[in-house]
Amino acid sequence: MSSRQLKSVRLSNDGTRLPQKLGVLKWFYNRPIRQKQLIGLFALQALSIGGLVGIGAYLIVTGGQKQLVQQATSELAVTAIQYDIKINQMGFGFRGQSDNPAIIAAAKSYSEGQPLDPALQQQVKQILQNEIKAREIEYATLVGRDLKIIVNAGVDRAGQIFNPNNLVSQALKQPQQIKTSEIVSRAELTQEAPPLLSEIKAENALIRYTATPVRDRQTNTVVGVLISGDVVNGKRPIVQRTLETLNGGYSGVYLRLPSGQFNLVAALEAASDPAPSALATQPLNPVVMDERLLQAAIAAQGKIVTGRDRMGTQTYTIAAKALLNFAGEPVAVLVRGTPEDALNALLKNSLSVQLIVSLLILIGGSGLAILLSCAVVEPIRRLQQTAQILGSGNLHIRAEVFATDEVGQLATTFNQMADNLLKNLDLEAQTEEQKRLNAQLQAEIAERQRSQTALQQSETQLKEKNQLLEQTLQKLQHSQTQMAQSEKMSSLGQLVAGVAHEINNPVNFIYGNLFHVQEYTQDLLNFVQLYQQHYPNPVPEIQAEAEQIDLEFLYTDLPKLVSSMRMGTDRIRQIVLSLRNFSRIDEADCKAVDLHEGIDSTLMILQHRLKARPERPEIELIKDYSTLPVVECYAGQLNQVFMNILVNAIDALDEFNAGRTFAEIQANPSQITIRTSVIDSKWVQIAISDNGTGIPEAIQCRIFDPFFTTKPIGKGTGMGMSISYQIITEKHGGKLTCFSTLGKGTEFVIQIPIHQPEQ
Repeated sequence: MSSRQLKSVRLSNDGTRLPQKLGVLKWFYNRPIRQKQLIGLFALQALSIGGLVGIGAYLIVTGGQKQLVQQATSELAVTAIQYDIKINQMGFGFRGQSDNPAIIAAAKSYSEGQPLDPALQQQVKQILQNEIKAREIEYATLVGRDLKIIVNAGVDRAGQIFNPNNLVSQALKQPQQIKTSEIVSRAELTQEAPPLLSEIKAENALIRYTATPVRDRQTNTVVGVLISGDVVNGKRPIVQRTLETLNGGYSGVYLRLPSGQFNLVAALEAASDPAPSALATQPLNPVVMDERLLQAAIAAQGKIVTGRDRMGTQTYTIAAKALLNFAGEPVAVLVRGTPEDALNALLKNSLSVQLIVSLLILIGGSGLAILLSCAVVEPIRRLQQTAQILGSGNLHIRAEVFATDEVGQLATTFNQMADNLLKNLDLEAQTEEQKRLNAQLQAEIAERQRSQTALQQSETQLKEKNQLLEQTLQKLQHSQTQMAQSEKMSSLGQLVAGVAHEINNPVNFIYGNLFHVQEYTQDLLNFVQLYQQHYPNPVPEIQAEAEQIDLEFLYTDLPKLVSSMRMGTDRIRQIVLSLRNFSRIDEADCKAVDLHEGIDSTLMILQHRLKARPERPEIELIKDYSTLPVVECYAGQLNQVFMNILVNAIDALDEFNAGRTFAEIQANPSQITIRTSVIDSKWVQIAISDNGTGIPEAIQCRIFDPFFTTKPIGKGTGMGMSISYQIITEKHGGKLTCFSTLGKGTEFVIQIPIHQPEQ
């Protein structure tokens, strides 16, 4: 075979020919060892750095977008407060004016059919005009029980029917103040002729109304209704104050037309930290945002919806909420847009820092790769040159020994071989010397064999180290997964605790006031009964009203209603307490706690899964609690263990019940049994068992392995029992064992020490 043919094939270990590598792979195989090392190291570094930069950028973008959604939702609450300020001011002011003697006298005189004194009429009109001026509103009207205007602050409309969107009728029917936003036609606006009429181009307008009943102080009967109204269209303060408070962004109010389309009522857009003087002179923004988000807010019926929209040169994270009228129908949408320029700047800065760090790592790795290449390849190259010179006939050339590693040993062996070759040539002339050289050669062969044996041992050790490295890598991946799961549970605990805290305050407020409501209600009922005893024959109007409201039914039902409300709020308080106990957000350290409290809190959270369903009866819960001392533990993590075991037990029972009829389940009901006991003065035991299908014996030894699960794909991660085992054994120094019989059920036994050793 020619030298050219030798370059076209390669041989396997047994001497058979293998096909030639083509393309890039052939080019790589033909590179010198030094270049192969550099290419491999550079490629590995590039892939690692690219992966880290990509993952980092993804996490920053997704985290920033979630934060923007939360920020926009919170800022929408500020926008709603700015919108409600005026209507609350109107309600406060006109509630006070409803007690004004002049207004009461005018309404009472009108309701009795007496002509209204001109001086009194002028006095009432002046009061209403003062309210319009003080509140900066457009409507202030006193309406009689016949729905006709008694006195109007604006155009004289006395005697006209005035019942906007049935608000006067509702205030007379249910004599309490009404605050609402309503849509009013242009025809009604034209009759009232407010100052803003010329600026309102739309056919309909959004008005914030209050309807305040006016009562006769002597009879406590409603003799009229005070109506106040503030036109929202074109009102700058609603959106301007929001931008001043939140340092810019987008704020708007959209009116929903009967056709389902939207009209922009008021909107402003400003950069970060806008000057109040600039906002005061800036024209209202005429740009209408994407109506799909507005339609979504209408469909949500008062709940907040979020999205993204680009208006002009700025992209905003949008939060929107529908405004409902007194009838509960959506009439307008409040919109808050949070600019995304801060997120873009953060992403740009983060990517810049990552690229700089990656470049520094690449430079340092390149230097290390070159140093390693010089340390390995250079001695081999020089040994190759020495071998070529020796092959050309110079038997006195010797290899330079750089170190005592494998390459150095190879150079030493090469020098010995050259010496032996030179000696063999000399022994050809001397027979006796040849014998001596043969013996020496045999000794060198033996030494070479020993070197070969040592080399094989080194290879074996290297394989063992590689196996150990793979095991270490698997443990590291396991630890990383557990850390991610723990972080997720910690975040979930913080979220649960936050929600429980936010619910707890208003529930406590309601619960604390219900006692007084019950007491006041009983006092009122007793007063009415006392009134009936002394005045058994009231006037016909009172008798008719008593029959209208079914007074006898109110006597019996109202106390029951208040009692039911107290029971409901007490139930909510118990659920909130269970959420707080389960999350244990304030007990991240090892503390002495009541284990029964943690188990009961977990059961409270899982109560919805234990209840009866159409396909099966309720899962029976048997609690066999012993008297346990307080146990030093990480309560939040231990609650996670209880949660994992109980969820698996419920899943096992549901899977078992899927193959049984309702009657079969009733005959042999599903049960979960929880037993606690004290083993001795140092240990306690918690046993949780079910009467499900059990676990096959072949897989019982694997249930605590990471990523092992018997559940369908997407329903289980295989980390719950692994993390539970680690929490019990490593975190608490306890024991977690499983006993299961196929067809009879499964029992998990937790044993933990009462006192944790000091760290």
